Amino acid sequence: MMPEPLVEVSHLTKEFRVASARPRSLFNQLRRTLWLGGPRRRFRALSDVTFWLEEGESLGLVGNNGAGKSTLLRILSGIYRPTSGSCRVRGRLTPVLELGVGMSLDLSVRENVFLYGAMIGFRREPLQQHFDEIIAFAGLEDFVEARVRELSTGMRQRLTFAINAQLDSDLLLIDDILAVGDRTFREKAYGVFYQRRRERKSLILASHDLDAVGELCDRSLLLDHGEQRAFGPTPEVLELYTSGDGAKSVGAAPGR
Repeated sequence: MMPEPLVEVSHLTKEFRVASARPRSLFNQLRRTLWLGGPRRRFRALSDVTFWLEEGESLGLVGNNGAGKSTLLRILSGIYRPTSGSCRVRGRLTPVLELGVGMSLDLSVRENVFLYGAMIGFRREPLQQHFDEIIAFAGLEDFVEARVRELSTGMRQRLTFAINAQLDSDLLLIDDILAVGDRTFREKAYGVFYQRRRERKSLILASHDLDAVGELCDRSLLLDHGEQRAFGPTPEVLELYTSGDGAKSVGAAPGR
């Protein structure tokens, strides 16, 4: 019997209710603000998406802006619920979706390590054990007792990523965070990803950096306006994406 995959998504669809037209009056704007009604329509962000990820493998999510990559990561992390279909993730996952979000500005860097770590599901003991590594990775040795509001945006981003990166998990979800930050930060982040690959720890990476996806990911999923265009070995999926021939489908692995 084949082992169950780490991630298994089947016929997943996600719809949102959005305003269908701009309010014509201040009264209608007020009604909408207070959620008292107003014309709304359904927007389908994902439609009938199916894929899986075996333990130890990594998956790339590729597609243009608005393809549905971020929505899919938020469903995997439990932030959104699918409208239909199923999504199963086995093991501990760590979502790194918006760097800097979730920090308490009035608490110190030290206090935020434990607060944010608890928010993403880690107990105090591993946070204490890896505290010095987290601070060193973020380059905040001189700011441990400073309030987070006193840090620059880049420093907050480094701290958020460092907490996630230095703690062990079965699956790391990354949402194109390397588009921000300086070169040193990006190099450190890529170092974490390559280390996970060497250790056969799974990663799902949504990125426009196709070179990184090609080097880090065993398989990839190509999305286009919420539609699944291809799922399979990364070189084949990237070839379809870059050639603009995403309407084709690449072969799936046998047994699934």
